[in-house]
Amino acid sequence: MAKYKAMTHTQLADCAGVSRRTLYKWLHPYEDKLRKLGVQPNAKVIPPKAVRFICETFTIDID
Repeated sequence: MAKYKAMTHTQLADCAGVSRRTLYKWLHPYEDKLRKLGVQPNAKVIPPKAVRFICETFTIDID
């Protein structure tokens, strides 16, 4: 199991192999869930709990 750490949107998009814009489009339907996980609107860094949720939801391998 991967150890999740805080990441920027750019880092997460790179791991997913997509552009930052595409990542934002993917995350749009999950805005409420992400807020509950500690992601503020226009946040520069995504907290570890949210990174885990995103990676599990979109099957992104961050290793």
